[in-house]
Amino acid sequence: MATLARFVFSEWELVKACISGDIVFYDFYLTSHPFTSTLWITFGFMVITFISCHIGKKHDFTLVDKLWPAIPLSCTVNYILHGYLNGNISYRLSLILPFQTIWAYHLAELFARRGGYSGFEDHRWTKVKASMNHDPVKLFFFSIFFVSIYQPLMLINNTMPECMLWEAGSSSLNFGDYAFLFLYIGLIGFEYLCDKYQQDYQIAKAKYKETGEVTSGYRQAQLERGFCTVGPFAYSRHPAFFTEQLIWVSLYFWGAYVSGKPINWTIIGPLVFVIFVVNSSRFTELISAERYPAYKQYMVHVGMLVPLPGKIWIEPKAD
Repeated sequence: MATLARFVFSEWELVKACISGDIVFYDFYLTSHPFTSTLWITFGFMVITFISCHIGKKHDFTLVDKLWPAIPLSCTVNYILHGYLNGNISYRLSLILPFQTIWAYHLAELFARRGGYSGFEDHRWTKVKASMNHDPVKLFFFSIFFVSIYQPLMLINNTMPECMLWEAGSSSLNFGDYAFLFLYIGLIGFEYLCDKYQQDYQIAKAKYKETGEVTSGYRQAQLERGFCTVGPFAYSRHPAFFTEQLIWVSLYFWGAYVSGKPINWTIIGPLVFVIFVVNSSRFTELISAERYPAYKQYMVHVGMLVPLPGKIWIEPKAD
């Protein structure tokens, strides 16, 4: 705790010196810890997000969804840039960057397919507003503390473990580093696969509703049920969410491995994100259980996030 307190104090002194003009911003950037500058970046995202909630369409919370992939990516770029300018570029983060860019692009493309960049509002936001009876005071404070502050902070906290990889700088990579890199790449690939199963199902369901035609690979009962139960969804009700958690948790363990500190301060990031995903999944399921009559039965047979022994969806035999 004493070490953390000294760190916070020294960083705050640098911030004050920069604000007062005692040091120029470039020197502040080089001498401060890169996590400090990620906080500055995030503060900018916070201001932009809050403004977007209250201009144009009132209580529009969608900008944070649009920025979701960009915030962690910008933090990683910042860590790499900071190391480069100080002559100690992180080999590990440089290896991560192209795959994290693919991850960010995939999430952005997925959101775009749902109309996220052209006026679409996630049904969960609609539910949240309704739960507050569209009270403007409640929504105002919600837009400050949850939408504009908590969510951007949570997203940069995801990249906290990268501090350990940044500290390792240009030190030589070993077998363990490559093992963690391949795990990271594999998880990103599996998340894409889970989203592909969901996307294909939704396309097939929409086609069935419009034309009555059952797409090859599906059964009529599956499409009428309304939610995906095939592929990884037979083992986890939210396999993409679970994989997303693993992506950031794996970065923590990689940082712990490199630093030799199994428990370190960067554990805050993945812990906060895991709690967020669990709560978000529960909220999503309240909506799904209301919308789809068979969803409660699905919940009994399949684990919410973690695939569990004996918990698997077996499609009922056709009549």
